[in-house]
Amino acid sequence: MRVLVTGAGGFVGRAVSKRLMQAGWTVRALLLPNEDTEVPEGVEVVRGDITKPETLPAAFADCATAIHLAAITGYGVPWEACKRVNIDGTRNVAEAAMAAGVEHLVHMSSVAVYGRVPEVVLDESAAHRSINDPYGDTKIAAEVIVREAEAKGLGLTILRPTVIYGPGDRLFLPKLMDNVRTGRARVIGPGAHPVDLVHVADVADFIVLVLREPAARGQAYNLNHPQNPTWRRMLEIVGEEIGKPAPTGTLPYPGAFLLAGLMELRSRVTGKEPRLTRYAVRVIGRQYRYPTTQAQALGFQPKVSLEDGIRSCIQAMIGAKNSPADEPAAKPAA
Repeated sequence: MRVLVTGAGGFVGRAVSKRLMQAGWTVRALLLPNEDTEVPEGVEVVRGDITKPETLPAAFADCATAIHLAAITGYGVPWEACKRVNIDGTRNVAEAAMAAGVEHLVHMSSVAVYGRVPEVVLDESAAHRSINDPYGDTKIAAEVIVREAEAKGLGLTILRPTVIYGPGDRLFLPKLMDNVRTGRARVIGPGAHPVDLVHVADVADFIVLVLREPAARGQAYNLNHPQNPTWRRMLEIVGEEIGKPAPTGTLPYPGAFLLAGLMELRSRVTGKEPRLTRYAVRVIGRQYRYPTTQAQALGFQPKVSLEDGIRSCIQAMIGAKNSPADEPAAKPAA
């Protein structure tokens, strides 16, 4: 059975493609026309752009299943860019899937659709909440689009992970390591609430499970590791791995949120990415409750503990940095 993976060039897409190959699927990776990204051996590459619907029919042809991972996120991404990729792109994907006779679309959403409401149980039935966040708000709109396609006959499963980390992550862990290394990291709030992270390997395993289980169709699933340590312990782990003391300074949530806003304003003048953003403060600074009961009922059993996952990722990054290819004498490696 052939499976199309959009966003296959990202670190999640590469992990998912590799896992699907291992599980016996024939995988087709959708890469941008000029994207220079390696994919796992044996994966078929097609070129296209989800924002250009005319490029998609060839990608979806003869695919019974599609995994829609392509999205835009990160600090400073304009609203228009998020709308173009996360909303219009998702609409193009849903329409191309239906036109090609795709039977099952797995759509990667996010717990961001719940609007970062603290201290409230946010299971899959919780209402979506817009908070003027380009990523979260456009993911809400994207879910509306794929649900409309489902009403027209497209088989659908929606995944709502917390922050995904793992080998190849260039956003979350590298920035956290830098802040700990330079001594700029602070614990936001008491730091006694659990980290909301899930390893990319566990996400990939769950996608394989979703494809194998007919009961997954029509469902949405939160994905998180239910036994993650606290943020304070997380920072200690990072410090231990890079040989730096864990931060002891703390910032109350309101002060951190205000400081992050000021840093964002300054970044607009300097053109440099802020050390702290309001998005990061929302993610890190409060207790959220994203139960994974439904995913566990389907068979979701995360295998990678956060401590093991973070340590292995940091060790791999340090090893890559110290490899001969990255030493000054090895130019033009850059």
